[in-house]
Amino acid sequence: MFKHSVILLLLTVITACANRSTNLTQMNTDIRHYITANDMTAVDRVTSFRFHGWNSISDEFLVLTSSPKRKYLIELLGYCSDIRWAHTIKLERSMDSSLHAKFDSIGIPGQPALNCRIEKIYPITSEQEDVIFAIKNPPEEETSNQ
Repeated sequence: MFKHSVILLLLTVITACANRSTNLTQMNTDIRHYITANDMTAVDRVTSFRFHGWNSISDEFLVLTSSPKRKYLIELLGYCSDIRWAHTIKLERSMDSSLHAKFDSIGIPGQPALNCRIEKIYPITSEQEDVIFAIKNPPEEETSNQ
């Protein structure tokens, strides 16, 4: 009986991890689709960039804020595992006053091995930010008991 319980527990954990991975992959795909569908254009560099704040979206995307009206969707190069769970991030910049795609990276303090290169920088509006966060946190589907 104990053996069956352990096996059932392991299968549940494995299934939950697989679903989370699938959901994360789907979220990244949905964000890329939103970028394409809205003809969002990446910029190579943001001048006069003063880091004000950030919000994690997934393992490949986050939003950096330079001021209340200057926000940027950042696409990281590949999978950046712990970035969405981090409480703080650090920017590794080639120039203090700007942010460069392909040259600068984002890391987590205390984890020197985790340095994720910035692949693309998309300037976004507050409305676009709201849509992107809706992709991250879709509204609960209503179910009826009919």
